Amino acid sequence: MRRLAVPLALLALATGCGGDDENGGGRSVSADAGGAVTVAAHEYRFDPDRLVVAGPGTLTIRLRNEGDLAHNIRVLRDGDEIGGTQSFAPGRTESARVRIEPGSYELICSVGDHAELGMKGTLEVK
Repeated sequence: MRRLAVPLALLALATGCGGDDENGGGRSVSADAGGAVTVAAHEYRFDPDRLVVAGPGTLTIRLRNEGDLAHNIRVLRDGDEIGGTQSFAPGRTESARVRIEPGSYELICSVGDHAELGMKGTLEVK
């Protein structure tokens, strides 16, 4: 019985860890100012759901729609939309260029109630 104690403790520790935050504890990627990032759209999440950009400039966001529904990605700062893609059908990829300054931004899919269902993310410019 003692031989099982350590593996069971490690298993309990591993299953207890993980993100359960507002954005679903998803993946994060970093990019350089003036660079590009690719985000996959699924029902009802972005992957990655957190983007970190090193410095201000123009960022190209490529949204690859891997879902079964139309999706888009819109970039908001303080509730104001600053850019993003139009809504488009599954199986396609669309791009948008947005001018970003240091600070925090929200990423959403504005199709129907997708954002309310969890299709959100963050963009942080350092």
